[in-house]
Amino acid sequence: MDEHKDRVFLITGSSSGIGEGIAVHLAKTAAGLSLTGRNNVNLEAVKDKCVKEGLSPDKILLSVGDLTSRDFRKSLVEQTIGHFGRLDVLVNNAGMGKPMPISTETEENFDEIMNVNIKSAYFLTQLVIPYVKATKGCIINISSVLSTCTSKIPGNCSYSMSKAAMDAFTRGLAQELAPFGVRANTVRPGLIRSNFLRRDNVPSLGNEGSYNKFLDTRAKENPSGRVGEQEDVATVVSFLASDKASYINGGDIVVDGGRYVQY
Repeated sequence: MDEHKDRVFLITGSSSGIGEGIAVHLAKTAAGLSLTGRNNVNLEAVKDKCVKEGLSPDKILLSVGDLTSRDFRKSLVEQTIGHFGRLDVLVNNAGMGKPMPISTETEENFDEIMNVNIKSAYFLTQLVIPYVKATKGCIINISSVLSTCTSKIPGNCSYSMSKAAMDAFTRGLAQELAPFGVRANTVRPGLIRSNFLRRDNVPSLGNEGSYNKFLDTRAKENPSGRVGEQEDVATVVSFLASDKASYINGGDIVVDGGRYVQY
């Protein structure tokens, strides 16, 4: 399958979780992949998985760094263009969340969530706009169902705020960039099987047993009878980046098995 063989994707937060799933899926489509994350070991492991899917190593660029750094964002874009000569799709996937009740949340925690989840995506997008204009490409923002609904895990106010901002960001991009042939869409996953919740310090999910019990409970609550897999999100991202989605702009696609409509 070579649906994206002439496209180059820049995927943030691609060393684990949904970002990893998107990268591995796109490797099957022969896309050029610029992958970035903060964990070099994990990023190399994702590259190996992409190569096993048949993607040539020279079509994979790894950049390890912190997206909240202005210098790293600039370097990331420069390296991507230097390696591939073009950029077609930016996937703003990097995100984090450390649940804290409003009554006890610190400014440091709030700022970290906003800097990672929205500020870095905003200014990285600003840097890539000239390149996606040149290719008439697209921008895909990974948000969350929590941008508009509550969670059974308390303390997600700042995280939800950051994702609501991401939704608004997409709408603004869609209007501003449409005259240049550039599309922008949001994907809003529900619960996806990954290390996101455990990585971001939800104490009740700290061990394998409690995490699996949590997933089993959520699967029973979902109309679809299961939790989401990384591939569920990756296939939507791939579709939105394709010519088949050429008339979808400013869209907001929920990927959660129907759980969202119950809120």
